Amino acid sequence: MLTMGPYTLVEILNMMPPGRAAAAFNFSFLEDLKGIISAAETENTPVIVQAMSTAVQHAGIEYIAAMGRAAAESARVPVCLQLDHGHDIAMINRAIELGFTSVMIDGSDYPFEDNVRITRQVVDLAHKAGVTVEAELGRILRNDNGPQRPCMSDECLTDPDEAKRFVELTGVDALAPAIGTVHGHYRGYPVIRFDLLQAIAENTRVPLVLHGASGVPHDMIKQSVMMGIRKINVARDICTAHADALKKSLHDVWGANASDMRRTSQAAIDAVRAVALAKIRMLSF
Repeated sequence: MLTMGPYTLVEILNMMPPGRAAAAFNFSFLEDLKGIISAAETENTPVIVQAMSTAVQHAGIEYIAAMGRAAAESARVPVCLQLDHGHDIAMINRAIELGFTSVMIDGSDYPFEDNVRITRQVVDLAHKAGVTVEAELGRILRNDNGPQRPCMSDECLTDPDEAKRFVELTGVDALAPAIGTVHGHYRGYPVIRFDLLQAIAENTRVPLVLHGASGVPHDMIKQSVMMGIRKINVARDICTAHADALKKSLHDVWGANASDMRRTSQAAIDAVRAVALAKIRMLSF
């Protein structure tokens, strides 16, 4: 399999077998990257690693970009390095300069016309550099203030006709529609509007992205892929696995060798790897 990435999102999606979706995992730390890449290498599958703007703000975009590039260049499988949920065009431009091969512009908080304008601006900027662009249309709720119930109102969900216009006007390479999922923890049972997904897929003919896939049951993931989803985003499950492993490891080894943090680091790598491996295998139906 081709190596020496990072590759663009479109290149990764084109490498996937027909009817298969690519797994996209968010990372904030080196341990996340090492666990994700190890899982992808075990399954010999392309993978997408992505950093949210919050992770970039925490660590610094230069550090995040350098880690992501190193992972992609040394991996034995193709890797795409994507900026996830970029809101700031200056940050997106800097990400492109530093070697991100895909960027997401999230203009979903804006009215339709403003979302189109901002997204088109990013598409023009990115495509000149050979970088692919993902965008969001509709409102996929975030759990900044605790678990959220899916928003199933018309003001949140993506309108299929608007999706068609949005793709035509912006030229995006991939679209994340709001079809019922939420970012992070769910309050209650996940809901996906499959009728809406089908209509959006028929209207747009571009790869569709499922955000908020952590906590969504396997059968719903499988059905969404069968209906047009080509990229599955996993963030919360990675964060939770890392944090839980770190807490347990600190508790277990603190009295034995408190100064050697490599043991806790390896525990986090192993936990993230296990989650990524399970998600990748889940998509191998």
